[in-house]
Amino acid sequence: MKAITVANGSVAQSVISGIALIGCYGFVLWRVARRNAGNRVIESGSLALVVVFVMVAAMKIPNVPDWIAPSLGILFLLLGFLMIFFLVQQGYNAIRRKKRRN
Repeated sequence: MKAITVANGSVAQSVISGIALIGCYGFVLWRVARRNAGNRVIESGSLALVVVFVMVAAMKIPNVPDWIAPSLGILFLLLGFLMIFFLVQQGYNAIRRKKRRN
Protein backbone atom coordinates (compact mmCIF):
# COMPACT_ATOMS: atom_id res chain seq x y z
CA MET A 1 0.00 0.00 0.00
CA LYS A 2 2.86 2.37 0.76
CA ALA A 3 4.38 1.84 -2.69
CA ILE A 4 1.11 2.81 -4.36
CA THR A 5 0.94 6.04 -2.37
CA VAL A 6 4.49 6.96 -3.28
CA ALA A 7 3.88 6.15 -6.94
CA ASN A 8 0.65 8.14 -6.99
CA GLY A 9 2.39 11.08 -5.32
CA SER A 10 5.12 11.16 -7.92
CA VAL A 11 2.58 10.76 -10.71
CA ALA A 12 0.57 13.67 -9.35
CA GLN A 13 3.72 15.74 -9.07
CA SER A 14 4.67 14.87 -12.66
CA VAL A 15 1.22 15.82 -13.94
CA ILE A 16 1.25 19.13 -12.08
CA SER A 17 4.79 19.87 -13.30
CA GLY A 18 3.76 19.06 -16.87
CA ILE A 19 0.72 21.32 -16.71
CA ALA A 20 2.82 24.15 -15.26
CA LEU A 21 5.44 23.64 -17.96
CA ILE A 22 2.84 23.72 -20.76
CA GLY A 23 1.33 26.86 -19.22
CA CYS A 24 4.74 28.53 -19.07
CA TYR A 25 5.50 27.59 -22.69
CA GLY A 26 2.08 28.85 -23.78
CA PHE A 27 2.59 32.17 -22.01
CA VAL A 28 6.06 32.73 -23.49
CA LEU A 29 5.01 31.82 -27.04
CA TRP A 30 1.78 33.87 -26.75
CA ARG A 31 3.82 36.84 -25.55
CA VAL A 32 6.15 36.59 -28.55
CA ALA A 33 3.27 36.21 -31.01
CA ARG A 34 1.13 39.07 -29.69
CA ARG A 35 3.64 41.61 -28.49
CA ASN A 36 6.02 43.74 -30.55
CA ALA A 37 4.57 42.86 -33.95
CA GLY A 38 7.15 45.08 -35.65
CA ASN A 39 10.19 43.02 -34.72
CA ARG A 40 9.38 39.57 -33.38
CA VAL A 41 12.90 38.38 -34.19
CA ILE A 42 14.33 40.61 -31.46
CA GLU A 43 11.61 39.59 -28.99
CA SER A 44 12.05 35.84 -29.46
CA GLY A 45 15.84 36.14 -29.58
CA SER A 46 16.02 38.10 -26.35
CA LEU A 47 13.70 35.62 -24.62
CA ALA A 48 15.89 32.76 -25.89
CA LEU A 49 18.93 34.48 -24.42
CA VAL A 50 17.18 34.90 -21.07
CA VAL A 51 16.19 31.22 -21.12
CA VAL A 52 19.83 30.21 -21.72
CA PHE A 53 21.01 32.28 -18.76
CA VAL A 54 18.29 30.80 -16.53
CA MET A 55 19.18 27.29 -17.75
CA VAL A 56 22.87 27.80 -16.90
CA ALA A 57 21.95 29.15 -13.47
CA ALA A 58 19.56 26.21 -12.88
CA MET A 59 22.31 23.71 -13.70
CA LYS A 60 24.61 25.28 -11.09
CA ILE A 61 22.05 25.18 -8.27
CA PRO A 62 22.46 21.84 -6.44
CA ASN A 63 18.92 20.82 -5.41
CA VAL A 64 16.94 21.73 -8.52
CA PRO A 65 14.61 18.97 -9.84
CA ASP A 66 15.98 16.99 -12.78
CA TRP A 67 13.25 18.06 -15.21
CA ILE A 68 14.01 21.81 -15.01
CA ALA A 69 17.14 21.99 -17.19
CA PRO A 70 15.81 19.78 -20.04
CA SER A 71 12.52 21.66 -20.11
CA LEU A 72 14.38 24.96 -20.37
CA GLY A 73 16.45 23.43 -23.17
CA ILE A 74 13.28 22.53 -25.05
CA LEU A 75 11.95 26.06 -24.54
CA PHE A 76 15.24 27.45 -25.88
CA LEU A 77 14.95 25.19 -28.93
CA LEU A 78 11.36 26.30 -29.58
CA LEU A 79 12.31 29.96 -29.24
CA GLY A 80 15.26 29.43 -31.58
CA PHE A 81 13.03 27.87 -34.25
CA LEU A 82 10.50 30.66 -33.75
CA MET A 83 13.23 33.27 -34.17
CA ILE A 84 14.41 31.63 -37.41
CA PHE A 85 10.80 31.51 -38.67
CA PHE A 86 10.28 35.22 -37.98
CA LEU A 87 13.62 36.04 -39.63
CA VAL A 88 12.64 34.14 -42.79
CA GLN A 89 9.22 35.82 -42.71
CA GLN A 90 10.83 39.26 -42.54
CA GLY A 91 13.12 38.42 -45.46
CA TYR A 92 10.21 37.13 -47.54
CA ASN A 93 8.14 40.24 -46.83
CA ALA A 94 11.09 42.49 -47.74
CA ILE A 95 11.55 40.69 -51.07
CA ARG A 96 7.81 40.95 -51.81
CA ARG A 97 7.80 44.69 -51.07
CA LYS A 98 10.84 45.22 -53.28
CA LYS A 99 9.20 43.37 -56.19
CA ARG A 100 5.98 45.40 -55.80
CA ARG A 101 7.87 48.69 -56.11
CA ASN A 102 9.52 47.66 -59.37
